[in-house]
Amino acid sequence: MTEARGARSSFVSIVVTVLGGQAGCALVALVTEVCYAWLLGPEGRGQISVCLMAIAFGVLLGGMGGEGAIILWRADPRKRSTVWLPAVLLWGLIGCVITCSLWALLYWRWNPAFLRGVDSTLAVIVFFSIPVGVLLDYQIAMLVGEERFRVRAGIALTAQVAGLAGFAALLLFGRNAAAALRGNLLGTLAGAVIAAAILKRSFRSFWRLGAARENLLPTLSYAMRGQFGNVASFFNYRLDVFIANYFLGATQVGLYALGVAISEALWQIPAAAALALFPRTARTVDRGAAEFTCLIMRQVFVIAAAGAITIGIGSWLFLPLVFGERFRPSIAIVWLLLPGTLALSLGRVSASDLAGRGKSGYSSVFSITALVVTVVLDLILIPRVGIRGAALASSAAYCTNAVLILAALKYELKTTWRSLLLPTRAEWASYQQAWSRFREWIMTASAIPSRQPE
Repeated sequence: MTEARGARSSFVSIVVTVLGGQAGCALVALVTEVCYAWLLGPEGRGQISVCLMAIAFGVLLGGMGGEGAIILWRADPRKRSTVWLPAVLLWGLIGCVITCSLWALLYWRWNPAFLRGVDSTLAVIVFFSIPVGVLLDYQIAMLVGEERFRVRAGIALTAQVAGLAGFAALLLFGRNAAAALRGNLLGTLAGAVIAAAILKRSFRSFWRLGAARENLLPTLSYAMRGQFGNVASFFNYRLDVFIANYFLGATQVGLYALGVAISEALWQIPAAAALALFPRTARTVDRGAAEFTCLIMRQVFVIAAAGAITIGIGSWLFLPLVFGERFRPSIAIVWLLLPGTLALSLGRVSASDLAGRGKSGYSSVFSITALVVTVVLDLILIPRVGIRGAALASSAAYCTNAVLILAALKYELKTTWRSLLLPTRAEWASYQQAWSRFREWIMTASAIPSRQPE
């Protein structure tokens, strides 16, 4: 019992650390979104969204799935980084060369309609952002594998702040999407430089491919098992941006992108739990990890449900006030996306636990299934209903993916739906006590002492 409480306390401490970093990043991201909204408007926000999605996909493709392998092997103290890290970096280098070449071919040779609004300046920034993003992702993965979450949070926050500062400085040379993307590149580069300084010991022998020869194929094999699912997940989350840009243009994409960003704020706590759960499950898979995962899933369900209600009400009350009346249509996008983001909050934690057990194949298969749902519904709904159709399609795909991954987790843990999702009576009692204490604190803080007559 004492050991279980200690593990729970340690996990909560890690999640709080991750959340602290995410809260700082979220605050900077909010300020950045407000700047985009007021300075660039829906059209400029749409251009930024399309380019950021292209960068994110390029980083995903160029990384060759190495992040998962880094976390898994870094969490095992028996595996020396000099044996496997050169292999991962080699595949990452090859992936970056291939991905950047594909981007150059796609934009400058074919220039498809779903990239309209992306000019040559933006395309060049996307090109250089891909390898820098892959490097930072690898470094972040090493910190996660070591469970150095405080350092990870600091680097992520530094990158966000540097990106915003770069955007503000570059506005002197032009108020456009290029300034925003250059700022984003500067922020990513700053994060990579700081991470390299912190991890310099781990990278001392990164060029010794001979020592990693035995791990070249195993590294690629493990990475590719999850990579297909990662690519499918990306398109499941982001394909609607490209399809909406194809049918509707940058202005509508800007309205949609803001709704997506607000609804995905719901993922902050589940994402922190998923990040902390991956290395812990990999380390304790044979020591009560199943019961611990069920406990975390129940808490995430309650917190995410409360968060969805809060975001839904908050967006209706404050979105036009904060971002301007031009973005009022984004409120409907938030509401339509929330059921899917709530479901996928649980799905992401489930996928993290399964990855820690070496069962990343589930995520690949289910993400491909959800991608089919996304493509079919996007092509049917976006031309007819516009960005609301994109939101409906995404929400349906998120729910599909979440239900499948939850079923897989239930099967692997040999547990029941009740144990996996429904809080126990003791947990409900603890929620009620916490709520009562919160209300008392609010009432005490808001109480105004009556003035005594003179």
